[in-house]
Amino acid sequence: MENTNSPTLKRTLTLKYVVFFGLAFMAPKTFFSTYGVAVDSTSGMMPTAYAIALVVMLFTAYSYAQLVKAFPKAGAAYTFTQKSISPHIGFIVGWTIIIDYIFSPMISALIVGISLKAYFPSIPMFVWIILFIVIITAVNILGIKLAAKLNTYMLFLQFLLFALFFILSIKGLLEGKGTGTLFSTVPFYDPEISAPALLSVIPILCFSFLGFDAVTTLSEETKDPTRTLPKAIYFITMIGGFLFITSSYFAQLIFPEFHSFNNPESASANLSGSNENRQQRKNGMAST
Repeated sequence: MENTNSPTLKRTLTLKYVVFFGLAFMAPKTFFSTYGVAVDSTSGMMPTAYAIALVVMLFTAYSYAQLVKAFPKAGAAYTFTQKSISPHIGFIVGWTIIIDYIFSPMISALIVGISLKAYFPSIPMFVWIILFIVIITAVNILGIKLAAKLNTYMLFLQFLLFALFFILSIKGLLEGKGTGTLFSTVPFYDPEISAPALLSVIPILCFSFLGFDAVTTLSEETKDPTRTLPKAIYFITMIGGFLFITSSYFAQLIFPEFHSFNNPESASANLSGSNENRQQRKNGMAST
């Protein structure tokens, strides 16, 4: 018999905040940080690769949605495994999750450092990494509600970044920059690209979707978790897929010379300045 007097968490999170939390955990902006590395492996067919990754992650999302209905507890995959398979295997999964939650922030901090270093080369990368860690730690110490609100604000900034990227890409394409067309099948299909090369990058792209699973840890802080969390899981996965597929499509059109990235790890700097750099190259050729 469960102890009804055991301490419980306050259920304050609604569907909106859970979706925002999952998307913030997913950090869609990391698309720009991983694009340079991944696009070379797919030879430009990133939209198709992301579409395949989305299908794969939707199967995983369905599994998480069903499990959170059956076990609406904060332990997430640990609880799911412990309750449905074995406490011993659940113990192993629990430790695996802890390792995942250790490495994920480390990767996020590293990506932030690499990105900001590309824009502010005079400032050492470790400064950005330490600043990121201090801010995130302080926010988490101050409570889940503040973290949820901050995640919402940061997410809106990321949405603004994507919106600006879409608008500027469309504007540049209409002006004849990049491929000079808004519609092309090349980013989706290139007969010269082999299936093994395309599929080899799918595991890396699946990493971009991680975040929908994190919301299951909020089961005891969410109102009506058996209905709210499954909806949130699907929303997060689909929104992430839309952003990744659309962004990779426009990135391929506006910067078709992806092999010429100065540094694949900071390709976002090339994407943001692609039009300016291309114009400089044209001017240089004209002067000679």
